[in-house]
Amino acid sequence: MKPLLSVIIVSYNTKELTIQTLSSVEKEVQSSPLLKSNTNIFVVDNNSSDDSVAALTAFKKKATLPVTILANTTNKGFGAANNQAVAQSKAKYVVFLNSDTIVNKGGLSEVIKAFETTKNPELTSELSSEKNTLDNLGIMAATLLNSDGSIQPQGGSTPTLGALFSHLLFLDDIPVLGTLFPSTQHTGRSRKTQKLATTSQELIPIDWVGGTALFIKKEVLDQIGAFDEKIFMYAEDIELCMRAQQHHYDVAIHPTATITHLQNMSSSSKNAIIGELLGYKYIWAKHKPLWQRDLALFILSLGALIRYTIFDTIGRDRKKAAAYKEALQKLRHK
Repeated sequence: MKPLLSVIIVSYNTKELTIQTLSSVEKEVQSSPLLKSNTNIFVVDNNSSDDSVAALTAFKKKATLPVTILANTTNKGFGAANNQAVAQSKAKYVVFLNSDTIVNKGGLSEVIKAFETTKNPELTSELSSEKNTLDNLGIMAATLLNSDGSIQPQGGSTPTLGALFSHLLFLDDIPVLGTLFPSTQHTGRSRKTQKLATTSQELIPIDWVGGTALFIKKEVLDQIGAFDEKIFMYAEDIELCMRAQQHHYDVAIHPTATITHLQNMSSSSKNAIIGELLGYKYIWAKHKPLWQRDLALFILSLGALIRYTIFDTIGRDRKKAAAYKEALQKLRHK
């Protein structure tokens, strides 16, 4: 019998955090009649040097769920590591879960329940006029919370020159007016994030969601392919959602299923800054017409330069300034 859900976690020098995440997954699954005895776990370790594999092996021996450990001898990157587990999964659904997350009660089960109960007539899935209608649900994310319980923004609008310009030039941060602009990265001011703060029980359509707690139907991965392994880390979630939408699958956030994300605990701020900007450059090279590429590169470079200037002078954050300076250099590199 095929499992209903495979939980896939990539670890890299996050031994204690990964065990904490696994414990929260186990607790959630055992409390859910829907998932209990119907869930397995894959942990892919990207050649950690902190004895993560030994800790994972010890966890596996005591686990109440089937756990598969894939130990790499090199750091293959986030997407490629996840893909290793996808290739072995036989489940109906897969969730890509960061190693610095804590699954709250219902954080997994409520999303799967929504997948199972949402009707997908597909009759209007190819009509642009029905863009915000969830008629072919393929990807969903849990609502992310900060450690203090506040909502952590995730996802954004499909990358376009306008959405990229709004994001990199801070137009989406303008009070009130900012909610009117599309943005490749939604902030706390976005309408989607504000809607999450209400008591609404309805799924919230969005163009892309973060890979922090990304649930996807296995049949979608079988059709469109898994993560693009040319993206080492960051923006692979955007690119995956773009391909899903190109195949007329819808993306949404579950408003009440929550997972706490200890942000930036599993990766460095520098890597996130550089990876995000280079990820957009790659997306334009792969998916966008040739005439847009130089314009996108100009917007990305201008955004990096503005942030470098702010952090180097006004913000006095030399580490972030150095990260944006390096990103600017790499963006200009052919």
